[in-house]
Amino acid sequence: MAAADNERLHAEVDRQLAEVRTECDGLAARAATLLTATGIAAAFVTPRIDKKHPPPGLVGALSALAVATVLGIITLSPWLRTGPRTSSLRRWKLAGPSPRTSSLLYDFKVALLDGNAVRRGVSRGCFVVQILATVTAIAIAVWYATTK
Repeated sequence: MAAADNERLHAEVDRQLAEVRTECDGLAARAATLLTATGIAAAFVTPRIDKKHPPPGLVGALSALAVATVLGIITLSPWLRTGPRTSSLRRWKLAGPSPRTSSLLYDFKVALLDGNAVRRGVSRGCFVVQILATVTAIAIAVWYATTK
């Protein structure tokens, strides 16, 4: 019974690791879409830059574009860990299967899950701010396009 419980614990942690990875991949895909929208907004703002008479709010528009771009890039790269390092796996293999190696692997997976969950939270936060910056940049770009 203990071996079956051990396998269920490992399977559950593996499932949660996969869930975090899937969510981060989804955030990255949406961030890429917003980066495209940011590029479109930049196409509207850039031609309207007049060095002698800069339009009002230009600094805000360019700042929003920069923030959206940087946060989009951060969200695109979640830097998640997927498993133990090869050196650890080699050591555990040399030690042979035992409750200790299984426990070490489980502890490592739980630590990965905690670290990846923190990274997922950072990605979510960056994505929310990226949304706000993109919407701001697009709104200013549309305003510029309609006023000139």
